[in-house]
Amino acid sequence: MKGKFFANVVLVVGVLAVCFAALEAFTRLYLDDGLLYELEMWKYAREVKERDYNPEIGHRHRANAHAQLMNVDVRTDENGFRTPSIPLQAPPGVARIAFVGDSVTMGWGVAEQETFARQVLDTLKKQGRKVDGFNLGVGNWNTRQELGAYKAYGAKFKPDIIALVYFINDGEPMPTYTETSWLSLHSAAWVVLNYRIDSLLRSFSEAPDWKKYYRDLYNPDADGWKKTREALAGFATLAKDSGVKLIVFHIPELHELKPYPFQDVTDKVRGVVEGTGTPFYDLLPIVENMEPSTLWVTVPDPHPNGKAEIAFAKGMLPPIVEALDNLCKTEQKGC
Repeated sequence: MKGKFFANVVLVVGVLAVCFAALEAFTRLYLDDGLLYELEMWKYAREVKERDYNPEIGHRHRANAHAQLMNVDVRTDENGFRTPSIPLQAPPGVARIAFVGDSVTMGWGVAEQETFARQVLDTLKKQGRKVDGFNLGVGNWNTRQELGAYKAYGAKFKPDIIALVYFINDGEPMPTYTETSWLSLHSAAWVVLNYRIDSLLRSFSEAPDWKKYYRDLYNPDADGWKKTREALAGFATLAKDSGVKLIVFHIPELHELKPYPFQDVTDKVRGVVEGTGTPFYDLLPIVENMEPSTLWVTVPDPHPNGKAEIAFAKGMLPPIVEALDNLCKTEQKGC
Protein backbone atom coordinates (compact mmCIF):
# COMPACT_ATOMS: atom_id res chain seq x y z
CA MET A 1 0.00 0.00 0.00
CA LYS A 2 2.80 2.38 0.94
CA GLY A 3 4.67 1.47 -2.23
CA LYS A 4 1.63 2.37 -4.36
CA PHE A 5 1.20 5.69 -2.53
CA PHE A 6 4.82 6.71 -3.08
CA ALA A 7 4.61 5.61 -6.70
CA ASN A 8 1.63 7.92 -7.18
CA VAL A 9 3.48 10.76 -5.49
CA VAL A 10 6.49 10.25 -7.75
CA LEU A 11 4.19 10.14 -10.78
CA VAL A 12 2.44 13.38 -9.83
CA VAL A 13 5.74 15.13 -9.09
CA GLY A 14 7.16 13.86 -12.37
CA VAL A 15 4.17 15.07 -14.38
CA LEU A 16 4.30 18.49 -12.69
CA ALA A 17 8.03 18.73 -13.36
CA VAL A 18 7.53 17.89 -17.04
CA CYS A 19 4.69 20.42 -17.33
CA PHE A 20 6.74 23.12 -15.66
CA ALA A 21 9.75 22.35 -17.86
CA ALA A 22 7.52 22.61 -20.92
CA LEU A 23 6.11 25.92 -19.66
CA GLU A 24 9.64 27.21 -19.02
CA ALA A 25 10.72 26.23 -22.53
CA PHE A 26 7.61 27.87 -24.02
CA THR A 27 8.32 31.08 -22.10
CA ARG A 28 11.96 31.30 -23.08
CA LEU A 29 11.61 30.18 -26.69
CA TYR A 30 8.29 31.76 -27.66
CA LEU A 31 7.16 34.46 -25.24
CA ASP A 32 10.59 36.00 -24.73
CA ASP A 33 10.90 38.29 -27.75
CA GLY A 34 13.33 40.64 -26.02
CA LEU A 35 10.65 43.24 -25.30
CA LEU A 36 8.41 41.60 -22.67
CA TYR A 37 8.64 44.11 -19.84
CA GLU A 38 8.55 41.75 -16.86
CA LEU A 39 11.16 39.44 -18.36
CA GLU A 40 13.50 42.26 -19.32
CA MET A 41 13.31 43.72 -15.81
CA TRP A 42 13.99 40.23 -14.43
CA LYS A 43 17.06 39.86 -16.63
CA TYR A 44 18.24 43.33 -15.60
CA ALA A 45 17.96 42.43 -11.93
CA ARG A 46 19.70 39.06 -12.45
CA GLU A 47 22.43 39.97 -14.88
CA VAL A 48 23.30 43.63 -14.28
CA LYS A 49 22.19 44.69 -10.80
CA GLU A 50 23.55 43.56 -7.46
CA ARG A 51 22.81 44.39 -3.83
CA ASP A 52 24.73 47.22 -2.22
CA TYR A 53 24.49 46.96 1.55
CA ASN A 54 25.18 50.63 2.08
CA PRO A 55 21.75 51.68 3.44
CA GLU A 56 21.91 54.89 1.41
CA ILE A 57 22.26 52.94 -1.86
CA GLY A 58 20.57 49.52 -1.65
CA HIS A 59 21.55 48.26 -5.10
CA ARG A 60 23.87 49.16 -7.94
CA HIS A 61 25.22 47.92 -11.26
CA ARG A 62 27.81 45.20 -10.96
CA ALA A 63 31.20 45.73 -12.55
CA ASN A 64 31.78 44.42 -16.07
CA ALA A 65 28.19 43.23 -16.47
CA HIS A 66 26.79 42.32 -19.88
CA ALA A 67 23.19 41.58 -20.86
CA GLN A 68 20.84 41.88 -23.80
CA LEU A 69 17.90 43.94 -22.54
CA MET A 70 15.03 45.30 -24.62
CA ASN A 71 16.96 43.96 -27.63
CA VAL A 72 19.93 46.26 -26.98
CA ASP A 73 23.37 45.53 -25.59
CA VAL A 74 23.90 46.69 -21.99
CA ARG A 75 27.46 46.67 -20.68
CA THR A 76 29.06 48.23 -17.64
CA ASP A 77 32.70 49.05 -17.10
CA GLU A 78 34.84 48.03 -14.14
CA ASN A 79 33.07 50.67 -12.02
CA GLY A 80 29.52 49.70 -13.00
CA PHE A 81 29.13 52.77 -15.24
CA ARG A 82 27.30 52.44 -18.54
CA THR A 83 29.93 54.38 -20.45
CA PRO A 84 33.38 53.59 -21.86
CA SER A 85 36.06 53.33 -19.19
CA ILE A 86 37.85 56.50 -18.11
CA PRO A 87 40.95 56.96 -15.93
CA LEU A 88 40.50 57.89 -12.29
CA GLN A 89 42.08 61.27 -12.97
CA ALA A 90 41.11 63.32 -15.99
CA PRO A 91 43.99 64.24 -18.35
CA PRO A 92 45.23 67.85 -18.18
CA GLY A 93 42.79 70.31 -19.69
CA VAL A 94 39.93 67.80 -19.79
CA ALA A 95 36.66 68.73 -18.09
CA ARG A 96 34.83 65.75 -16.63
CA ILE A 97 31.01 65.49 -16.56
CA ALA A 98 29.12 63.07 -14.29
CA PHE A 99 25.59 62.14 -15.32
CA VAL A 100 23.69 60.92 -12.27
CA GLY A 101 20.15 59.51 -12.20
CA ASP A 102 17.92 56.46 -12.49
CA SER A 103 16.88 54.22 -15.41
CA VAL A 104 16.13 57.30 -17.53
CA THR A 105 19.78 58.35 -17.22
CA MET A 106 21.04 54.79 -17.55
CA GLY A 107 19.19 54.63 -20.88
CA TRP A 108 16.73 51.78 -20.41
CA GLY A 109 15.78 50.39 -23.81
CA VAL A 110 18.30 52.33 -25.89
CA ALA A 111 21.85 51.57 -26.99
CA GLU A 112 24.61 53.17 -24.95
CA GLN A 113 25.57 55.37 -27.89
CA GLU A 114 22.00 56.71 -27.97
CA THR A 115 21.79 57.78 -24.32
CA PHE A 116 21.67 61.52 -23.77
CA ALA A 117 24.79 61.23 -21.59
CA ARG A 118 26.80 59.74 -24.44
CA GLN A 119 25.28 62.09 -27.02
CA VAL A 120 26.18 65.16 -24.99
CA LEU A 121 29.78 63.98 -24.57
CA ASP A 122 30.13 62.98 -28.23
CA THR A 123 28.68 66.30 -29.44
CA LEU A 124 31.04 68.30 -27.24
CA LYS A 125 34.03 66.30 -28.49
CA LYS A 126 32.97 66.87 -32.12
CA GLN A 127 32.90 70.59 -31.32
CA GLY A 128 36.53 70.30 -30.26
CA ARG A 129 35.90 70.40 -26.51
CA LYS A 130 38.24 68.51 -24.21
CA VAL A 131 35.76 66.50 -22.14
CA ASP A 132 35.14 63.05 -20.77
CA GLY A 133 32.53 61.68 -18.38
CA PHE A 134 30.61 58.79 -16.94
CA ASN A 135 27.02 57.60 -16.62
CA LEU A 136 26.09 56.86 -13.00
CA GLY A 137 22.48 55.99 -13.78
CA VAL A 138 20.86 52.90 -12.25
CA GLY A 139 17.29 51.68 -12.53
CA ASN A 140 14.99 52.14 -9.53
CA TRP A 141 17.17 54.65 -7.74
CA ASN A 142 15.69 57.69 -6.03
CA THR A 143 17.58 60.93 -5.37
CA ARG A 144 18.75 59.76 -1.94
CA GLN A 145 20.30 56.65 -3.50
CA GLU A 146 21.85 58.74 -6.27
CA LEU A 147 23.54 60.95 -3.68
CA GLY A 148 24.79 57.94 -1.74
CA ALA A 149 26.13 56.31 -4.90
CA TYR A 150 27.79 59.48 -6.10
CA LYS A 151 29.58 59.85 -2.77
CA ALA A 152 30.65 56.19 -2.79
CA TYR A 153 31.53 55.67 -6.45
CA GLY A 154 31.40 58.91 -8.43
CA ALA A 155 33.14 61.56 -6.33
CA LYS A 156 36.55 59.85 -6.55
CA PHE A 157 36.57 60.57 -10.30
CA LYS A 158 36.51 64.29 -9.45
CA PRO A 159 34.07 65.58 -12.07
CA ASP A 160 33.94 69.27 -12.85
CA ILE A 161 30.22 69.20 -13.65
CA ILE A 162 27.44 67.05 -12.18
CA ALA A 163 24.39 66.73 -14.40
CA LEU A 164 21.78 65.45 -11.93
CA VAL A 165 18.82 64.14 -13.90
CA TYR A 166 15.51 64.31 -12.05
CA PHE A 167 12.43 62.23 -12.88
CA ILE A 168 9.09 62.34 -11.08
CA ASN A 169 9.52 58.94 -9.39
CA ASP A 170 12.71 60.16 -7.72
CA GLY A 171 10.43 61.20 -4.88
CA GLU A 172 9.71 57.57 -4.01
CA PRO A 173 10.81 56.22 -0.60
CA MET A 174 13.71 53.80 -0.30
CA PRO A 175 12.89 50.41 -1.87
CA THR A 176 12.63 47.38 0.37
CA TYR A 177 14.83 44.35 -0.20
CA THR A 178 13.59 40.88 0.66
CA GLU A 179 14.96 37.40 0.11
CA THR A 180 14.25 36.21 -3.43
CA SER A 181 12.93 32.69 -3.94
CA TRP A 182 14.77 30.17 -6.09
CA LEU A 183 11.97 30.21 -8.67
CA SER A 184 12.00 34.01 -8.87
CA LEU A 185 15.73 33.93 -9.49
CA HIS A 186 15.85 31.13 -12.05
CA SER A 187 12.48 30.66 -13.75
CA ALA A 188 11.29 32.93 -16.55
CA ALA A 189 7.92 31.15 -16.55
CA TRP A 190 7.44 31.82 -12.85
CA VAL A 191 8.20 35.51 -13.35
CA VAL A 192 5.68 35.85 -16.18
CA LEU A 193 3.04 33.82 -14.32
CA ASN A 194 3.37 35.93 -11.18
CA TYR A 195 3.24 39.17 -13.15
CA ARG A 196 0.15 38.10 -15.11
CA ILE A 197 -1.69 36.86 -12.03
CA ASP A 198 -0.91 40.15 -10.27
CA SER A 199 -2.18 42.09 -13.31
CA LEU A 200 -5.35 39.98 -13.39
CA LEU A 201 -6.05 40.57 -9.71
CA ARG A 202 -5.50 44.29 -10.16
CA SER A 203 -8.00 44.32 -13.02
CA PHE A 204 -10.73 43.13 -10.65
CA SER A 205 -9.86 45.68 -7.99
CA GLU A 206 -10.15 49.44 -8.12
CA ALA A 207 -8.03 50.71 -10.99
CA PRO A 208 -4.90 52.45 -9.67
CA ASP A 209 -4.69 56.12 -10.51
CA TRP A 210 -1.11 56.62 -11.71
CA LYS A 211 -1.46 60.38 -11.65
CA LYS A 212 -2.61 60.30 -8.03
CA TYR A 213 0.25 57.95 -7.18
CA TYR A 214 2.85 60.37 -8.50
CA ARG A 215 1.22 63.43 -6.96
CA ASP A 216 0.88 61.72 -3.56
CA LEU A 217 4.64 61.20 -3.52
CA TYR A 218 4.91 64.98 -3.11
CA ASN A 219 2.53 65.46 -0.21
CA PRO A 220 4.22 67.70 2.38
CA ASP A 221 4.39 64.87 4.93
CA ALA A 222 5.47 62.13 2.49
CA ASP A 223 8.67 60.54 3.79
CA GLY A 224 10.11 59.97 0.30
CA TRP A 225 9.70 63.64 -0.62
CA LYS A 226 11.27 64.71 2.67
CA LYS A 227 14.31 62.52 1.98
CA THR A 228 14.43 63.77 -1.60
CA ARG A 229 14.55 67.39 -0.46
CA GLU A 230 17.37 66.48 1.91
CA ALA A 231 19.22 64.69 -0.89
CA LEU A 232 18.88 67.64 -3.28
CA ALA A 233 20.28 69.90 -0.57
CA GLY A 234 23.02 67.33 0.03
CA PHE A 235 24.02 67.38 -3.63
CA ALA A 236 24.18 71.19 -3.57
CA THR A 237 26.35 71.24 -0.43
CA LEU A 238 28.66 68.52 -1.73
CA ALA A 239 29.09 70.33 -5.06
CA LYS A 240 29.82 73.65 -3.37
CA ASP A 241 32.31 72.11 -0.95
CA SER A 242 34.17 70.30 -3.73
CA GLY A 243 34.09 73.14 -6.25
CA VAL A 244 31.91 71.25 -8.73
CA LYS A 245 29.23 72.84 -10.92
CA LEU A 246 25.87 71.16 -10.22
CA ILE A 247 23.10 71.39 -12.81
CA VAL A 248 19.71 69.71 -12.32
CA PHE A 249 17.81 68.63 -15.43
CA HIS A 250 14.14 67.67 -15.17
CA ILE A 251 12.91 64.93 -17.54
CA PRO A 252 9.10 64.99 -17.91
CA GLU A 253 6.88 61.95 -17.46
CA LEU A 254 6.09 61.00 -21.06
CA HIS A 255 2.52 59.66 -20.86
CA GLU A 256 0.96 63.10 -21.38
CA LEU A 257 2.82 66.23 -22.40
CA LYS A 258 0.41 69.01 -23.38
CA PRO A 259 -1.14 69.92 -21.06
CA TYR A 260 1.37 68.40 -18.69
CA PRO A 261 -0.43 66.91 -15.66
CA PHE A 262 2.44 67.35 -13.18
CA GLN A 263 3.48 70.96 -13.56
CA ASP A 264 2.71 71.49 -9.87
CA VAL A 265 5.18 68.74 -8.98
CA THR A 266 7.83 70.20 -11.28
CA ASP A 267 7.35 73.58 -9.61
CA LYS A 268 7.86 72.03 -6.16
CA VAL A 269 11.10 70.38 -7.24
CA ARG A 270 12.28 73.57 -8.96
CA GLY A 271 11.62 75.54 -5.76
CA VAL A 272 13.74 73.16 -3.69
CA VAL A 273 16.59 73.05 -6.22
CA GLU A 274 16.74 76.79 -6.86
CA GLY A 275 16.46 77.38 -3.13
CA THR A 276 19.90 75.77 -2.79
CA GLY A 277 21.32 78.11 -5.44
CA THR A 278 21.43 75.34 -8.04
CA PRO A 279 20.25 75.94 -11.62
CA PHE A 280 17.20 73.90 -12.65
CA TYR A 281 16.36 73.20 -16.29
CA ASP A 282 12.98 71.75 -17.19
CA LEU A 283 13.25 69.80 -20.47
CA LEU A 284 9.47 69.59 -20.99
CA PRO A 285 9.48 72.47 -23.54
CA ILE A 286 11.85 70.44 -25.72
CA VAL A 287 9.29 67.66 -26.26
CA GLU A 288 5.87 69.05 -25.30
CA ASN A 289 4.69 69.46 -28.90
CA MET A 290 5.62 65.89 -29.86
CA GLU A 291 3.21 62.96 -29.80
CA PRO A 292 4.01 61.23 -26.48
CA SER A 293 3.92 57.63 -27.75
CA THR A 294 6.53 58.45 -30.41
CA LEU A 295 8.98 59.07 -27.56
CA TRP A 296 8.50 55.73 -25.78
CA VAL A 297 10.78 52.69 -25.90
CA THR A 298 7.68 50.56 -26.47
CA VAL A 299 4.00 51.45 -26.32
CA PRO A 300 3.58 49.91 -22.82
CA ASP A 301 6.93 51.30 -21.60
CA PRO A 302 7.28 55.12 -21.64
CA HIS A 303 11.01 55.27 -20.99
CA PRO A 304 12.61 57.70 -23.46
CA ASN A 305 13.52 56.14 -26.81
CA GLY A 306 16.22 57.24 -29.23
CA LYS A 307 14.13 60.15 -30.53
CA ALA A 308 13.55 61.43 -27.00
CA GLU A 309 17.23 60.96 -26.09
CA ILE A 310 18.26 63.17 -29.02
CA ALA A 311 15.82 65.89 -27.91
CA PHE A 312 16.95 65.77 -24.28
CA ALA A 313 20.63 65.85 -25.25
CA LYS A 314 20.00 69.01 -27.28
CA GLY A 315 18.23 70.58 -24.31
CA MET A 316 21.12 69.76 -21.96
CA LEU A 317 23.87 71.13 -24.16
CA PRO A 318 23.41 74.94 -23.71
CA PRO A 319 23.79 75.04 -19.89
CA ILE A 320 26.62 72.50 -20.01
CA VAL A 321 28.42 74.53 -22.68
CA GLU A 322 27.99 77.63 -20.51
CA ALA A 323 29.55 75.80 -17.58
CA LEU A 324 32.41 74.61 -19.79
CA ASP A 325 33.02 78.17 -21.02
CA ASN A 326 33.44 79.28 -17.41
CA LEU A 327 35.78 76.36 -16.70
CA CYS A 328 37.80 77.25 -19.77
CA LYS A 329 38.23 80.84 -18.59
CA THR A 330 39.01 80.06 -14.96
CA GLU A 331 40.79 76.68 -15.05
CA GLN A 332 41.68 76.12 -18.73
CA LYS A 333 39.54 72.98 -18.79
CA GLY A 334 36.98 71.90 -21.36
CA CYS A 335 38.18 74.42 -23.92
